[in-house]
Amino acid sequence: MEYIPPNSNILLREGIRRFFMTKKNIIKGTLILIISGFIAKFLGLFFRLPIIYMIGEEGIGLYQLTYPIYTFLLGLSAGIPVAISKMVSERAALSKYEDCRRIYRASMFVMFVIGTVSTLLLIVFANDLINYFSWSRDAYYSILGISFAPLFTCLLSVYRGYFQGFQNMNPSAVSQIIEQIGRVVVGVGLTYFLLPYGIGAAAGGAAFGATFGAFISLIFLMLLYKKYGKTYKYANNTFTPYRSIIKELILLAIPISLAHALGSIMSLIDSLTVPKLLKMSGYTESIATALYGQLTGKAFVLINVPLTMATALSQSTVPAISEVYTINNKKLLKRNMEMCFKLASILAFPCAAGLYTLARPIFYFVFQGMDDGWELLQILSIAVIFIIFSQVATSIINGIGKTFIPLISMIIGSIVKVLISFSLISIPSINIKGAAYGTLISYILISFINIYFVFKYTKTRINLFKSIVSPIACSIAMIFIVVIAYTRFYEYTLSINISTIFSILSGAAIYFVLLFITKTISLKDVLDLQKKKR
Repeated sequence: MEYIPPNSNILLREGIRRFFMTKKNIIKGTLILIISGFIAKFLGLFFRLPIIYMIGEEGIGLYQLTYPIYTFLLGLSAGIPVAISKMVSERAALSKYEDCRRIYRASMFVMFVIGTVSTLLLIVFANDLINYFSWSRDAYYSILGISFAPLFTCLLSVYRGYFQGFQNMNPSAVSQIIEQIGRVVVGVGLTYFLLPYGIGAAAGGAAFGATFGAFISLIFLMLLYKKYGKTYKYANNTFTPYRSIIKELILLAIPISLAHALGSIMSLIDSLTVPKLLKMSGYTESIATALYGQLTGKAFVLINVPLTMATALSQSTVPAISEVYTINNKKLLKRNMEMCFKLASILAFPCAAGLYTLARPIFYFVFQGMDDGWELLQILSIAVIFIIFSQVATSIINGIGKTFIPLISMIIGSIVKVLISFSLISIPSINIKGAAYGTLISYILISFINIYFVFKYTKTRINLFKSIVSPIACSIAMIFIVVIAYTRFYEYTLSINISTIFSILSGAAIYFVLLFITKTISLKDVLDLQKKKR
């Protein structure tokens, strides 16, 4: 019989289908989202650095002032994709695939309504927001720039939550990269084009980059779902009425959304109180805005790099925990929880240690000589540990359906944040650092509350040595290497940039070697990356 080679187009289509439709385990799903998150953050440098050079810290302050409003509106709907992920994973575990499709349709309707209302609120009440928060009039352009972003992002989150419910992180990963590319190209381009019209207009152009990025990412996922979404077989089995699905969706989403909204409120508190309190301390409006830009436009940008990894872990955690909790597999529940906390430790401790130790050279390297505010990074680097653990614990709690616990902890944390901010920011010797201290202390409290309830409700114990102690020991050893490497590289090169890059790379290499030496990560964990979840 004559051999007929396979058609290359068929092979390509099949490869694409498998890439976007294959179910993943928790380690692989997290790794995929971490890689895409890093790529997105790397692309973000091509957005952030040109913007800073073009419009300066005052312009970045205008750009950042309006973002808490945007994130607050998104926070009100943030529980929907988490609820979608949980509900889809539960139905998939019970082979109720028709319900999965109904969950998608119902959530699309709900998110369209929420997104449209949010967009209209930003457009109609832009001037009222500026007057209420005593912002610069130039912030108007930034509000208009992001006004349509809530609508596109809401619809975008439905697709991401749906695919994540099947523990398939590839669509979300690719869409993140596409979103960031659109943000960089359009945001930087509009900033350059609008700069002659003033810093406010240029900041508005930068803000519109986020809107455009969300739009093209949404188009990508819509096309992907239309082409490959039906790969999931929807059997004609019993199904739940739409009214019941929407009710379940909302009841699950409300506490999660409120908790996310409170997290956004913590940023909103900064945008409301920091400039005012700094001006009360004697700073001019320009300097107060610039100091706020150091906090939100520099320090928070850098800690968002490790927090991107934590977000990836959290997104993988909810469906993984929900599925095994639904089928009452206690052995697999314990294994997944151990893996979640181990991954959280492996991410949190070295990132915090590295950011704290190399805070100033990292600031100098990333912002090319503009290292003002590096002390803020040191404070927030410690907060990274507790933010990551609170996020992972929150995901586990949401996965088992106890969604009101994270809401309560966020309320307590927000109150603490307000009290500390008002107490410390007005002190001239502390000033902007007071907001960073408020973030640190509030998340310490939030993380301890959430972790306590994780173990209370799951009645599960984990191996503390491999999950917590071993990563701490590896991180401490790594830091000694990093300090020595930085000192030696600087002696030979006299370059802060080169020394920073090579010391970080040396520390990362040593850290991963130590993880294997201490058996924090085993060969079995690596081999699991090549297997589908059973």
